[in-house]
Amino acid sequence: MVRWQRRARLGVGVIGIASAVAVYAAWGDRETTAPVARPSRLDPRAIIESAGAAFQQFQQARQDFVIEADRQLTYEGGASKFIGVTIKVQNRGGRDFVVTAREAEATKDNNELVATGAVKMVASDGFTLTADHATFNRADATMQVPGAVTFSKGRMAGSGGGMIYNQTTDVLSLAKDAHVTMANDAGETVNEFTASTATLARLDKFLSLKGNVKALRDEQVIEADDALARLSDDQEHINYIELRGNARVAGGRLFDSMSARDIDMDYTDDGATLERVTLRGDGGIAMRGDEEGESGRQFAAETLDLTFAPDATLTGVIGKGAVRVNLPASGNGAGRTPTRTVQADAFQGSGAAGKGLTAARFTGNVEFREAAQAKQAARTARSNSLQLGLASDAVTQALFAGTVRFTEGDLAASGAQAEYSPSDGTLTVTGSDAGGGPRVADAQVQIEAASINITLAGPRMLASGTVKTVLQPRNARATPSAALGTGGAETTRLPGLFQQATAVNVNANTLDYSGGGGRAVYSGNATLWQGETAIRADVLTLDRSRGDLMASGAARSYIVFDAEASIGSAAEIRYDDAARLITYSVPVPAPGAVAPPVPGPLSQLNGPQGHLQGVRIEVVLAKTESRIERLEAYTTVNVRLDTRMATGDRLTFHAGEDRYVMTGIPTVPVRIVEECRQTQGRTVTFFRTADRIIVDGNEEVRTRSSRDAICPQTPAR
Repeated sequence: MVRWQRRARLGVGVIGIASAVAVYAAWGDRETTAPVARPSRLDPRAIIESAGAAFQQFQQARQDFVIEADRQLTYEGGASKFIGVTIKVQNRGGRDFVVTAREAEATKDNNELVATGAVKMVASDGFTLTADHATFNRADATMQVPGAVTFSKGRMAGSGGGMIYNQTTDVLSLAKDAHVTMANDAGETVNEFTASTATLARLDKFLSLKGNVKALRDEQVIEADDALARLSDDQEHINYIELRGNARVAGGRLFDSMSARDIDMDYTDDGATLERVTLRGDGGIAMRGDEEGESGRQFAAETLDLTFAPDATLTGVIGKGAVRVNLPASGNGAGRTPTRTVQADAFQGSGAAGKGLTAARFTGNVEFREAAQAKQAARTARSNSLQLGLASDAVTQALFAGTVRFTEGDLAASGAQAEYSPSDGTLTVTGSDAGGGPRVADAQVQIEAASINITLAGPRMLASGTVKTVLQPRNARATPSAALGTGGAETTRLPGLFQQATAVNVNANTLDYSGGGGRAVYSGNATLWQGETAIRADVLTLDRSRGDLMASGAARSYIVFDAEASIGSAAEIRYDDAARLITYSVPVPAPGAVAPPVPGPLSQLNGPQGHLQGVRIEVVLAKTESRIERLEAYTTVNVRLDTRMATGDRLTFHAGEDRYVMTGIPTVPVRIVEECRQTQGRTVTFFRTADRIIVDGNEEVRTRSSRDAICPQTPAR
């Protein structure tokens, strides 16, 4: 064996030993493999447990719902429990629903599913509902929550307790502590409702609230026993609110307050603007005033219906049953209008955008009241109907019709129609009713005529058409200042020709009467009388503050003095009460004027003092008695006494002595004709009953026989 062979065998041996050592080292001791562990049980009672479960329910070849869960447990009898559950309901009431919860338990037939822990339902249109515990009933498609629940959809959110939700009809009901809000685009709450119970009908688009309802809508506070809020098509806005039972609304842009048994509020589709309000059952509305802190007009009635323009101005009102409308005072200073109130059976107001109400009509048992203010007493009117013209809260015109009765202080006006203008304080009464023609009365006078126009400040009355008046007896009449507590009284009296305790009648075609001064001007066939005493003329003027009287134009008088009548006529008859003087006169040409070629009739007075004529006749009465004290006649005087006729320039009759004193002028002496005798002189004095005559201071005695002599006949020519 050669050397290389020995070396090769040695190498092979070393490699073999090394390989054996390596194999041995690699084998070492063998590990024993542990057995595979069995899965942990969530509920030992479950007969089947599975992970990533999915359950689908089909009904009449249609998928009814799908249940997906992280874990599913099945029990004897067929009941199931799901952990980390998601329930998907398709096309239920036109919407798809997804419900998630931590756990859910299903009955054997899967008709009822009880979910607990962070229960949340989301509809395909965004409606979301959350609760801690809920029960789903597949048979009637309802979800019930015995405890607290919250829900939301767009701008709407709500909460409550004891909820029932029907997925088919999409109706959600809260059994207690209902709370629902609506927000604007900025997320700010603009509507908030609370009530004992609530029902949200999403398909029918309304929210019904029952029991102790309270709501906030912008600045309004709303209360009622029950309420119904109707939703817009997108359910983002409330466009109609019905309040039932003890309804009240306070605050807001338009109202200070509203109250009624029931109230309906209709808004624009976006819920931003109120278009109409209806109140039923003792309704009342107080509108917001134009100025901060001022009250606006107020409406009350058994039923009220108000409509508004887009600019929020009131354009229509209808009220029925026990209507009451209050129009507040407006303006400033002397132009401030008083508060006015109207009551009636029915009422309708109309207007225009930007102007508000411009007209109103009241019917049935109308009563109009205007409050007293500085230098003006309260005014009241009653009628069957009333038409008002309005500008803001001010009355521009009032037309009363049907048995009108208007009063201010002691002034009362009646008639079939009356037109009242508050701006100038005038009242026009026309038309006949059951009580007769238009009639006005105050403490001084009663007036009846075809038409009467009254300026209430004063008052001043213009009457026309067969005017009939009664002047009341003398009295002390309180002036407006006295009525307002500032003192003052005005004494009115009849002319001293008449008895002060008895009324005087005056008729004419027209009358202009000023109550403040007691001055009355009667025109056209004017006649004044008391008992047997009467005065007639074209125009009669009385001043009751002075007790004066003037009759002009074919004036005539019939006056009883001391049981004896005197009949007078003249162009003008005047009575001056302070002087106790009656003057009969005819016009006298002014100095330098050309007198008419044929003089007009002279003033005449025919009575116990004889038949007297002259340009002017003055009768002076006794200071305290109704008798003639003295009589004066001037210019072209003639008097006939029994068979005597006297002419001269002036006559004075002294009634106490039955003495006549007549004077003439140098060119025309006094002349007395007694049968066939004639006496002339500068001054002649004679007596009514005695046979004495004094001529220029020389007395003559006349005998009866001489007066009875027969005058010789004048020879015929």
